Order: sequence, then structure tokens, then C-alpha cells
Amino acid sequence: MFVVVLSVPVCYGLPAIGTNKPLNLTADEQAIMELLDYDHAWDQLVYLSSLGEKTSGSPEERAAQQYVFDELTAMPLDQVLWEEYRVANWDHFGTTVEIVSSGYEDVPATTYGDAQSVWGYDDGVRYAHGNEQDGTVLVANVVDVGYGRAADFDSACGGDHSLNGAIALVHRDDNTQGWPNTPAEEAALHGASAVMFYGYFEGADHPEGIKQDSVFSRIPAISISPNSAARLQELILGGPVTLEISGRTDFDPDARSVNVAGVLEGTTRADEYVVISGHIDTWWSGSFDDSSSIAIMLEMARMFSEARASGEYVNERTLVFCSMGSEESGGPDGTWFNWLVGSYEFVCEHPDMMDGLVLELNIDGGSFPKVDGKVWLEISLELDAFVWSAITDLGYLNVLNCYTPVWTWTDAWSFAGKGGGSAVEMVWGTGFDPYYHTQLDAIELQSEDMTGMVMELTALMAFRSVGALVVPIDFVPACDWAQQNLCADRAMVPSQRGNVDKALLALDGFEALASDINARADEIEAAYAAAKSPTQKAAAVEMADELNRAIIDARRIFIPWTMGEGGMMASWEPMLRPDQHATDYSAVSAAISALESGNPALAADALEAVRSMEWGVYCSREAYVLVLGQMMDCFMYWGDDFDQAQDYVDIQGVYLGLRDGSMSVEDALAYLEEVRGGPDGLEAWFMEDVLTLEREWTNACVPLYDLIG
Repeated sequence: MFVVVLSVPVCYGLPAIGTNKPLNLTADEQAIMELLDYDHAWDQLVYLSSLGEKTSGSPEERAAQQYVFDELTAMPLDQVLWEEYRVANWDHFGTTVEIVSSGYEDVPATTYGDAQSVWGYDDGVRYAHGNEQDGTVLVANVVDVGYGRAADFDSACGGDHSLNGAIALVHRDDNTQGWPNTPAEEAALHGASAVMFYGYFEGADHPEGIKQDSVFSRIPAISISPNSAARLQELILGGPVTLEISGRTDFDPDARSVNVAGVLEGTTRADEYVVISGHIDTWWSGSFDDSSSIAIMLEMARMFSEARASGEYVNERTLVFCSMGSEESGGPDGTWFNWLVGSYEFVCEHPDMMDGLVLELNIDGGSFPKVDGKVWLEISLELDAFVWSAITDLGYLNVLNCYTPVWTWTDAWSFAGKGGGSAVEMVWGTGFDPYYHTQLDAIELQSEDMTGMVMELTALMAFRSVGALVVPIDFVPACDWAQQNLCADRAMVPSQRGNVDKALLALDGFEALASDINARADEIEAAYAAAKSPTQKAAAVEMADELNRAIIDARRIFIPWTMGEGGMMASWEPMLRPDQHATDYSAVSAAISALESGNPALAADALEAVRSMEWGVYCSREAYVLVLGQMMDCFMYWGDDFDQAQDYVDIQGVYLGLRDGSMSVEDALAYLEEVRGGPDGLEAWFMEDVLTLEREWTNACVPLYDLIG
């Protein structure tokens, strides 16, 4: 791997950390903020960045976790946990690329995350893709195949439809391909000996960035920078360009990763939890993603534990400080959704924590400077008022913005979508995209001001949630979001209006109870504030505890059963459970109407709106079937929980047949009508989802109704 020296983005627009920005904090909040040690957190970030790449299940990841364990052990915490679990590990031994057709010229490169290299061992069995030196070296010409679409490969191959062992040079563009797996499959199907990627997507192609990610490929998948690709393309104009590639990658399906957690037990509400987490594993050195988060988490653990030890702070609820392993990758070979492994294991390992989870503060990047516009937090819908209050009171309205719900690309999803909790994920700025998962995410890019801001926001939300009389959860925004989405779905699947209306009635009942709960919370807060004696205060606390238990119990039903995941192959989207089936139903219905009107071209256009076709329009039938099979085989970690993973329909064959005229209108109609209305079709899936919503929204009412009647 190669490090490239680059200029540092200018940091501007942040209020100065410390005392020079507007604050609207209580005296106790101000006191806890003054205990933050910004310099110490920055020193931690510098050190963690110096450890280099730490991939899932690697010795480097374990060594970094040992450092975190030792740091936590040295603090006045009540308990420090070291928890191991099985992961898949891809161990890289270096990749070299040389241009050998016109002298010798090095091309900085790496092998993509969990793809095979030129040779190595796969679960102890040797593989070799090279054509020289006993298969350890690959020498071949490179052919530019544009964005790696089927048409690009066909054009590059010529009449025999094969690259005949050439290396396919592909401009990665997730907006076109979905994920590099698809052009990697196209390359293998078109006879390439290897596939070489550069770039990310339009607007995020840093000229020197060498990308890393979890990319499945059955032939070597190499990553180079756009500048290196431009050099190859320049040389190709003058004639054939020959590359020599060497590199080894070993695959171990039984590696071990580690989660580390420090526990600061609560005094009066020890069975309720506030969790602060980041992930230790990185592509390259990963200063922003995610060494910064571990540095901030360690500072939170130091500050809160030392404040308690000195008598300056009492935590009623239990605080947990987590360093998660295997966020970037590590799922079993063949699992599409193979990230968030460590946090998912943690959620499964600690059902007691999930049963009493008040809030999870997940930091996934906390140090990259604000370059343009605002930086973003992802928040659970029910935390909207709580988070905005913290942002406002710290004076960061001109810096921060939020969007909902929590997505499936950070550990926050494990706690929210799978654990049924409430989560905040911090922070992301659009200016970071060109550096994301590249060797350029280094300490030189990071901002002390941004690190300070994330520390302050984390500390304040942790302080407030640990000491809150009533948990800061308001279901009304979540209900409104669900209602808007389900009403839109009802319009797309009119045959299911009756079932949708029943689900909406159940949702209305839950929202009415949620409004009553909010009013009860206000009454309890007022009673506590007006209490004149310890007995009166204790009575208010007892009422609050009963209310909190009901809210958490309802949330553990409402959140995971409301959410679905699907859509984009690159990172499955969170959505209302029936949304994908509704939008696919609508697209297929439009195609059927067009066919009934005798317009196959319009029908094909309509099918492009089916979710698997956002990438399926660009690839061959063979590649599509292989990749769709991988996406639908979502076993083990994620697919089975709450049945959230939404099924995909395969209409690509019809689409291609209508485009090239090889399928008749009659055959296309018969196929699409079965997809839409068959016993294992979209309407049946949609109906099952809606009935699930009705059932679980009714169930979520029970804890609230039992409390307030």
C-alpha cells in the first residue's frame, strides 16, 4: 500500500471550542463540559491513526483492541469486557502493479477488501490466478471497459465476446453499478484475468484516492487511483499496455474479532443503559473513519469515570463505552450484508442491555473538517426533539443538520433496527466522500475543532439521557413518518386498501397513546419540579420509572417491526416495511398497463423503476442472476431478524426481452402478472407486510395502554 502526500482541506465555519461560543446549558451541564480534555482526545486520535490498517479479524485489529482494553482498564470503571466472536478475515500481503510494456513504471495499488488477489489460500486451499512464476504473477494487457456495464464489455471484447485474459480497467461508479460486485462478475464472465477499479462516483473521485471496500470477486480485484487510470488510458492510446501484477490474499472463514466495552454502573437505574460506541476496524489508517470515534469514546469514558470517582458526577443510569470490531466487513463468505458484524454480535450478547437501552450514541467519524455546507447526524425518528435541543443549546445550528431514520451503514442500525433501541450516528460531511475508505483518510486531514464539537455533542446528550427523569423518546414523529409512507403505499397497491386502512387504524391508536404518554411525561416532570419533600420526589421518580418501562417496551416492538431494509445494493436502505414491495408493485403495474396498450417500449421504461433494476439495467443477464442471488441469500446475521429484509423480484429477463424484441408481449404480460399477483408475488408480500404492521402496532400499544388505560 502507498501513502500519497496531499494538501489539507481548510477548516472553517465552526464555532471555536471552549468558552467562546453561545451556550444554553445548566450549571451542571457546563461543569461536565469543562472536564473534557480536548488535547488528550486529539493525542489518542494521533496514536490510533498511527496503527495503520486494522481489518476485521486481523492481528492489527486485535492489537488495537488490546490498546483500548488497556486504556479502559486503567480508568475507574466498574467492569471492562473483552468479547470475541467468529468473523471472516481477508489477510493482504501487499499488491504491486507495474507497467512493463514501456519500461518499468510503478502503479500504486491495493487488492480490494475481501476479494482474491493473484494468489493465496482460501480456507487453507491454495488458489492462483497468475500466468507466471507458478501462478503468483499475472502478466496481461489492460483493456479500458469504461463503467463496466455489459455494453461496455461487449464493445471492448469485439466479435468473440471475450477479453481473452486481459485485465479489465473499470471506472467504479456506485450510482451506475450499485456496487463493484456487478462489473467484477461481468469481467469474469467476459474472460478477464483480473478487474482493476478506480474512482468512487461522480463528484467523489479524488485523483489520488485508492479505494477500499468489501468487494466480492472470483478473479483478482485491484484498486488504483483515478490519476493512475488516466496514465494507463493515455498509454493505451499509443498501443497495447502490459501490466505485471503480484499480490497475495489469504481468506480465513474462522478468524476471531473482538468487542471491548467499559461499564460505569448506574446508581438508582442501573438496569437502564446509555451506550457510546465507535468501531476500531479501518480500511487503511482510517483517521476519520473510524479512529476519531474511538478517541472520542475513550475521552468520554475517561471524563465520566474520573468525574464519578472524584465525586463531581453521579450517573443514575449505566454508561457503557464500546469499541466495536468488524464494522466494515467480516460477515461469512457469501453473505451480502456482511458489515456491522461486531455491533450485531454485541446486541445479541447483551439482551439485558437492549431491554433497558435508553439511547445509543454511535460515533462513526468525528474529526473531518466542515468543508462545504453542514455536517450530518442520522437519528432515530423518536429522538428528533432531544437531538435538536442539544444542537441548539450548544450553539451549533449553523454547523449541524439531521436526517432520519438511522441507515444500515453504521453500527447505529444494529442498536436501532435490530435491538429495537433509539440511536444517534455522528457525523458525516459531504466533503469527506472523496477521501472515504482511501489512503488519504489520514491524520493530516483531521480537524481539532470538529473533534471538539463531536465530543461536546456526545457528552451533552450522554449527560442528559443518563440523568433524564423520563427517557427522551417521542413516538409521534415516528408515527407521522410511518403514516405518510403507508398512505403513499396504499395509493400504489389499491387492491390492499382494506388491509392498509386496518394497519393505519392500529397506528392511529398507537399515536394517540403516544400523545397521552407525552402528556403524562410532562405531568411527572412538573410534579418532580414542584415536589417539596423527598417523599414527593420519590413518588414522581416511581411514576417516571413505570412510564420509562412502558416506553422502552413499546419501542422494542414498534421500531424493529416497523422498519424494513432493502433497495440499494450498495447499502440497504431503511424504509417502512412494505415500501419496496409497494413501489415495485406500482412499477410492474405500469408496465402491464403499457403492454395492454401495445407499447412494449413504455413497459420497459416502467420496469426500470423496480428496485433491483437500478443496477440491473446496466448488466448482462448472467451477471444479474449471480449478483441478485447473492443479495437475496441474506442468511445468519441480518436477514432473519424480524423478517426485515425485503424480497426482490426478478424482471430483468422481461426487461431485456422487451428491449431487444426477443420476448412477445403475451409472454411478458403472463410473467409480469404472476410477479404482481401470484401466490409468491408482490401483492402477497405487500399484504403480509401490512398485516405484520397491523399486528405489531397493536402489540406496541399494550405496554402503553396497560400504564395509562
